[in-house]
Amino acid sequence: MLKEKIFSVFSLLIVVSMLTMLLTGCGSNTAASAESDTASTVSAVNTSSIEESDLFTSRDLDPSYDDASSTHITFDGSTAAAEGSGAAADGSTVTITEEGTYVLSGSSEDGQIVISADSASKVQLVLNGLSLTNSDSACILVTQADKVFVTLAEGTENTLSDGGQAYSATVDDSNIDGVIFSKDTLTFNGSGTLTVQASANHAIVSKDDLKFTGGTYDITSSGKALSGKDSIRIKDGTFEIRSEDDALHSDNEEDGQGFVYIEGGSLDIATQDDGIHAENSVAIEGGTITISQCYEGIEALTIDINGGILDITASDDGINASGGTASSGNDGFMGTGGGNGFGAVTSEEGSEDSGYVSLAVTSATQDASQTQDGSLMQGHGGMGGGMMDVEQDAYLRITGGEVTVNSGGDSLDTNGTLYIDGGTILVNGPTNNGNGALDCGIDAVITGGTVMIAGSAGMAQSFGTSSTQHSMMITLDSSASAGSTVTLTDSSGNTVLTFTPDKQFQNVILSSPELTEGTYTLTVGSDSQEVTVSSITTTVGSTGTGGMMGGMPQGGTMPQDGGMRPGGFGGGMHGSQSSTAVTG
Repeated sequence: MLKEKIFSVFSLLIVVSMLTMLLTGCGSNTAASAESDTASTVSAVNTSSIEESDLFTSRDLDPSYDDASSTHITFDGSTAAAEGSGAAADGSTVTITEEGTYVLSGSSEDGQIVISADSASKVQLVLNGLSLTNSDSACILVTQADKVFVTLAEGTENTLSDGGQAYSATVDDSNIDGVIFSKDTLTFNGSGTLTVQASANHAIVSKDDLKFTGGTYDITSSGKALSGKDSIRIKDGTFEIRSEDDALHSDNEEDGQGFVYIEGGSLDIATQDDGIHAENSVAIEGGTITISQCYEGIEALTIDINGGILDITASDDGINASGGTASSGNDGFMGTGGGNGFGAVTSEEGSEDSGYVSLAVTSATQDASQTQDGSLMQGHGGMGGGMMDVEQDAYLRITGGEVTVNSGGDSLDTNGTLYIDGGTILVNGPTNNGNGALDCGIDAVITGGTVMIAGSAGMAQSFGTSSTQHSMMITLDSSASAGSTVTLTDSSGNTVLTFTPDKQFQNVILSSPELTEGTYTLTVGSDSQEVTVSSITTTVGSTGTGGMMGGMPQGGTMPQDGGMRPGGFGGGMHGSQSSTAVTG
């Protein structure tokens, strides 16, 4: 009786949470853009159509300068001197007011470079052995210019620090909250080294675009490491980032803005928050990205991974394509009748036709059972499949590269659709049944690539029937220990896929261009079983395909018209969909 009361109270709390989420949700924007010196705009969602000149101008890519014609600025403790035109020194503060190239060197414990030129000026700062600390305001502050290029001179080491003090200064009603702070576009290039120590602020902030085409960066930040309001664009460079807030962050909500684009370089990231976070889109074309510590690895409304080597370790979601709160759609937000998700049935008000489950519940069971500890309750329907938002514009698409994810939450997660068209994907998914290695709000479609996924069984989802490449999802009778090698062989004994998960797992999802209809042998550790593939998607074993909040439809895909996850086979705290060979 006590358990039934707890379940009833818990179900009511979940309903309240759902209603709150629907009432307080906000809209989201889509797409992203890039610009050139001529301000042409293109979509950053379809990265294959972007020309490099739209993302990086010729000057972004060119770190050269004429030293003889440049203005030289030298810092020496509490003073600074400027030799040449366009700059004036006042104590240890240097103000640049004209377009030109400025070579900076020396050190100061209270130094600052202020760029206050006209809005058409292009200013190049060459860091040539510069060490500045400023406890009151940004070491480099751009109040106005067209663009500022920060060139790291070859063979030099440069250091900028906030001295451990939070800034309180402002410019044009904007808080100056970065060791480097710019109101306009900021490009970093060259081959030298820049160390940024932001003990109480963000490290590098641009209220416009933030670009990197070369250089080595060692960044420690109590806030965000790299923040580009309109965009962050990385063509090349070596980055070691340690941050308490997002490592890379772009948050402009306007269409055509708020994106992160990575074409190359090497990023080594450890953060207490997200590794890469964009309001609208993330596009990765190449490079090596290692996120060894984070809350969520990559998060944006749309995510395209077309190349590169990614290795993500996340305490929550590994890769998450989501934006604002989604609409409920025609399916209603409470599922399609049936059990209430806790092994009990609803009153007559909750009918199949209404798309709504009444709050009234009874202790009766219908096609439902409960284990002694209440952890495995099964029944038809369920409470609408839970808190999964559906966003038509959200997607995660992988067409190439090598992607490795180790997550405590969902591994490959999208409120919209997952597309896998190529690449190699290896996932060490969650061990708890409240999360899934693959979690999609609408559908999961695979047309190419190699996929090896291991995770928990409670919320397991597989690829849908609109896929064109065969896949299989196998749930084991019991969990396999970390280090148990998974091998799939064909009827001739040839190895199709093999990998060794480094965490405990009970569910395996496999797909490969070599996988076709036929009989295969799956070996996990020392145990083997035959698997017959007779359709584009095959499911074997007993799964909790809806977990806490109700089941997935048997086909494994979501409705195209939006809405919360509908009830299906499963339900219950950790539902069960018993099947020995469910295909299609």
